[in-house]
Amino acid sequence: MQLRGIHAAPLLLAITLGVSACKDSGKSMSTSQGDVPVTVTTVRTALDQKNFGQAASLADTLTVSEPNNVDVWMVAADARSAAGNRISALAALESAMNHGMRDITRLNADLYLEPLRSSSEYEALLARFGLAQPIAKAGDTSIVETSTGTVVRAGDLSVSLPNDK
Repeated sequence: MQLRGIHAAPLLLAITLGVSACKDSGKSMSTSQGDVPVTVTTVRTALDQKNFGQAASLADTLTVSEPNNVDVWMVAADARSAAGNRISALAALESAMNHGMRDITRLNADLYLEPLRSSSEYEALLARFGLAQPIAKAGDTSIVETSTGTVVRAGDLSVSLPNDK
């Protein structure tokens, strides 16, 4: 069948697929995959098994069901970073910080966040939430005389020399 030079069968197929996709998009996301409920532990298990795509998908489901949970956003940042999605991982990390994450020790110990640490966006995010760490760089030196003595700093090394009075 043809309508003004357009084959109707492909057009009807496209419309049918589009309508069926619209019906599915209105469904709410559940917090289970089949019979297994999605938890932080299930996402961590997928990460441990190196199923990074699955972990990211599970984490996305979890962030919808528990949008105010810091641990959910942290595991989402881990999963997205492991899956190679740096920008999405930074967004999840920002959400964790928006919901109260301030544990710089935890952030530094998190192996999945390692690829993010060298980015300027990561440093800016830490700075925005008051978590930026002073980094001593080569060439950072100072000599300060105080009433008790002289303090010499070079990089992350500091030496105090007392006055000989």
